[in-house]
Amino acid sequence: MRPHEAGEAAGKVIGGGLGVLIGAVLVILMLGPILWAPLWAGLRTARFFPGAWQPWLAGLVACAAAAFVQTVLLVQRSPILRYPIVALFALIWIGGLWLEFTSPRHDWVTTAPTLHMPSPWSWALIAVGTVIYAGIYLLALAPIGKSRWAKRWQLIK
Repeated sequence: MRPHEAGEAAGKVIGGGLGVLIGAVLVILMLGPILWAPLWAGLRTARFFPGAWQPWLAGLVACAAAAFVQTVLLVQRSPILRYPIVALFALIWIGGLWLEFTSPRHDWVTTAPTLHMPSPWSWALIAVGTVIYAGIYLLALAPIGKSRWAKRWQLIK
């Protein structure tokens, strides 16, 4: 094997690995509200129940309920429901990311970040990020709302 061929092979491996890593990060960022909202609801609900198995049961029920409500709301094709819900999820996600990045260090599972008001420039960045994220999110959801199983869950036809 020539050094040139070895370099090309190594470049393909490194490039493929970086592509997978970047793709995974983008998928996690894109699906952020879908993935984290039910899990966050389950964690927050489980904190209020004492016992050995009651927190697990309460957390799983809260997680399933949040996932169900979220799914029903997101598959709607009606602009009356879909746009405000997507805008709300995008605002919560972008605002939550801003809050997480600007808060002092904390344990994000058991304690909430310190709440503080954004500056006017931060509000502007949150608003721009929300509009961009909601637009990308709606484009990604377009094929899902047209699927056969989603048509059964349409609240407004």
